[in-house]
Amino acid sequence: SVEKQTFKDYECYVIDDCSTDNSKDIMRKYPFYNLYPHEKVFNGGGRNLGVEQAEGKYLVFLDSDDWFVSYEVLQDLHDFIVTHDYPNCVRLPFKIQYGGNHFLDMMLNEDNIHDLVNSCFVACWTKCVKRIIFPLFPENTLMEDKVQHIKTCDIVGSVIPFDKMCVVYNKNNTNSCSAEQNHDLQNSKWKSSMYRFIADLMDFKCTNPDCEEVRQKSLNKALQDAKEDKYIQ
Repeated sequence: SVEKQTFKDYECYVIDDCSTDNSKDIMRKYPFYNLYPHEKVFNGGGRNLGVEQAEGKYLVFLDSDDWFVSYEVLQDLHDFIVTHDYPNCVRLPFKIQYGGNHFLDMMLNEDNIHDLVNSCFVACWTKCVKRIIFPLFPENTLMEDKVQHIKTCDIVGSVIPFDKMCVVYNKNNTNSCSAEQNHDLQNSKWKSSMYRFIADLMDFKCTNPDCEEVRQKSLNKALQDAKEDKYIQ
């Protein structure tokens, strides 16, 4: 879905984050691996590696089990950004694929920071953000999206909702590290991550009052959960 985009003025960074499926060999099978200088492949790291290597004006993310809704997504998004005078943040609607071949449209219409920071849809692929202001993710932990989402909302200042579906979120993938049914196999990882989550929330203070309120509420709840030892699933 990336390779076939009609808009071609982009960089594509494929990050192999400790995969076991020979991702680099798979990437070599795609024509763009050798044909297009604007697409690069790296081994190791995570989302931050892609962010640090990127040179474009905006960042858009895709997880390995998700895809763009159509081949016109990047072109439509580019035109939208230009028309709206290059905003700091564009909110991206998405489809949820579940139960095999069922789809649910999630039109994310938040047009202000209060609604955006309070949204339960915090994944980085639900936002297109200017690269120069994009905050990095906490590393070596789960639930990194929540902290990064609050920081993003605090930095961007404003948000404009996109009017077209962009990404298909594949909820059929039960092998995801965040899949609910896998939590009981990762108790130590989740417990460690939740305490890191607390530390990450304590390490910054937001300038936007709405963002600071959400940060404080998230921190208070996490502290209470830690006190009650709720991090063992």
